[in-house]
Amino acid sequence: MAVTVRAAVKAAGIRVSDLSLEIGGVPILSGISFSAEPGSAVFIVGKNGAGKSTLLRCVAGMIKNYTGGIYIGGTSAAPMSSRDRARLVAYVPQWSPADVPYTVFEFMEMSRYPWKPVSTDADDRRAAAEAGRLAGIEGLSGRRISSLSGGERQKVMIAAAIAQETGVILMDEPTTYLDYAHQVEAMDIITGVNRERGVTMIVVTHDVNLALSAAGHVIALSGGHVLCEGAPKDICTPGCLESIYGTGFRRYIPDSREGHEVLLPIGSERHGARLA
Repeated sequence: MAVTVRAAVKAAGIRVSDLSLEIGGVPILSGISFSAEPGSAVFIVGKNGAGKSTLLRCVAGMIKNYTGGIYIGGTSAAPMSSRDRARLVAYVPQWSPADVPYTVFEFMEMSRYPWKPVSTDADDRRAAAEAGRLAGIEGLSGRRISSLSGGERQKVMIAAAIAQETGVILMDEPTTYLDYAHQVEAMDIITGVNRERGVTMIVVTHDVNLALSAAGHVIALSGGHVLCEGAPKDICTPGCLESIYGTGFRRYIPDSREGHEVLLPIGSERHGARLA
């Protein structure tokens, strides 16, 4: 999907420094440090319970009782009001609620709340309409969110984050519950906004092939700490993935020259596949 946008808000970098979190006396995150440069696409991978979503909620400001530091655009996030942080960072949750009593366009306009009273109603309508075009959901604008499919609702969540016009967008498993067609559409939107609008993306995912194809930098969590990080080609390898997920991986090389190399768990081998 082609993305055409006006001049975007300035992308902001994110720096997390020695972040730790305990819940009920149980360590959830331990000494996590990483940076996302302005305009970069950072993907966070790891198995269930590794702390990925919790880390993202800390950066979003939804969890505040951590130790260590989170810096947005070089400024500590700790003293920021919710409104000030929401002008810098948008968050797309893993779940897309079905019982929202608004139309798609109304919901996208509501995402403009951080900019009130600075923005005008015309600004909000323009931002919502532009986000709808970027996400390819113009035809849904008058529909109630409760009438949409799960894939359509997820695209609306992404569009609302775009309409918020922040320099950073955080996404928690944006494609997990989508069919293949909606996965492709969602990733077209995400990569298009990152590359053409320059928005910094931090994406939590279980899909290592998604990280391999779309990330500029990959961070692997295990047991609440950073196990390894680096370029996708260095992290998304069979040896490294085995240490992250506790199961073997192999490269699948399609018989067709038009196919793309993918990584599969060893248990996913199929008759006729050539594995390297």
